[in-house]
Amino acid sequence: MPNKKRVVISGLGIISSAGDSIQDNWENLTQGNVMVKQDPRLEGLQVDFCCPIEGFPTSKQIDKSLAWRIDRFIQFALYAAKQAVADADLDFSTLNKKRVGIVLGNSLAGVTMLESTYSKLHMESEQPVSASLIPGAMGNMAVGQIALQFGITGPSLLIGTACASGADAIGLAKKMLENDECDIVLAGASEAPITKLIVSSFASLGALSTNPNPSEASRPFDEDRSGFVISEGAGILVLEQESHATERGAEIYAAVTGYGSSNDAFHVTSPHKDGVGLKSSMQQALADAQLSPNDIEAINAHGTSTVLNDRTESAAIFDVFGKNPLVTSTKGVTGHCLAAAGAIEAIYSVLSIKNNIVPPVAGLKKLDKSINVSIAHSKINELKINSVLSNSLGFGGQNASLIFSRYN
Repeated sequence: MPNKKRVVISGLGIISSAGDSIQDNWENLTQGNVMVKQDPRLEGLQVDFCCPIEGFPTSKQIDKSLAWRIDRFIQFALYAAKQAVADADLDFSTLNKKRVGIVLGNSLAGVTMLESTYSKLHMESEQPVSASLIPGAMGNMAVGQIALQFGITGPSLLIGTACASGADAIGLAKKMLENDECDIVLAGASEAPITKLIVSSFASLGALSTNPNPSEASRPFDEDRSGFVISEGAGILVLEQESHATERGAEIYAAVTGYGSSNDAFHVTSPHKDGVGLKSSMQQALADAQLSPNDIEAINAHGTSTVLNDRTESAAIFDVFGKNPLVTSTKGVTGHCLAAAGAIEAIYSVLSIKNNIVPPVAGLKKLDKSINVSIAHSKINELKINSVLSNSLGFGGQNASLIFSRYN
């Protein structure tokens, strides 16, 4: 598109098992601190460990009078949004709120609230269902609560492409800004899937690691990996037209330069065996960014720690990029937080550019011999990074790729 607006990132907000601040997340990521723990919410299940967010919310994070009325995934989104807005130094009293948008990803909506309410209803048939259940559990209510918090009246959208949702939300926000539909868009995703029902379902699919040592369960690209470790959290970025950001004197982290999406149309849970859909999304992102494969120094892979995903993704990366980029998966630290993964990993990709560091793959001891890309082993990799590609894959054949580039 001729004369499309350049899109930059002026604020970051995050909450994950690795911490409730950018600083804590980056420190745990670069040190390779594995966040897997046994969780009392999963007591009695075959898989009773995850990467949890402990002690949330405090009254400083979310107002207690609101917290009990909204699901955990909305609490995460609201907290991350507040953090991102503060980081971007946005003053909504000076902004045209009709020109501010919200695009969030989510896949399971308020399953925590729904499951607990059903359990109470089942055990106590006369127990009244709270009037807060529907507005507290609907998927779009994370968007709604953020809009209420800041008085945002521009486009407010929910994206549901499974584990690609966060990346697709950022990609759609990029397009909205390029097309001059908004000046600013809060984009990202949130997920709170750690319930007995959801964990049991993923375990039945054979997707979760059953490693008897939880601290070694999430090990992307490792020869002995057996599945992913489920986690929770949210990541939200403030995306902004470059001219708008510079006019208000904002500090800019990086530019969002490329986005590609595709569908395998192959299987509801497994990626295409030849990775054709993922290759397409990566090639689209390169074309959108007007970059060549050699321009990408690092890749934050989807890297779930499942046998099929890691092999398929690494083969697709090799076909497009060869051995040139250094490939990491941050899920060795944080586990897999489903729809929120792409947004959280987008933030990690931006921090890689800012700090010129590719975080190591935590948990990786012995590389799967079938994986022939350049994997970031358990050491800090310092190099000049101008562009990072981040991949997200989701059930239903979804693929999304984002490229972030140094701002200059």
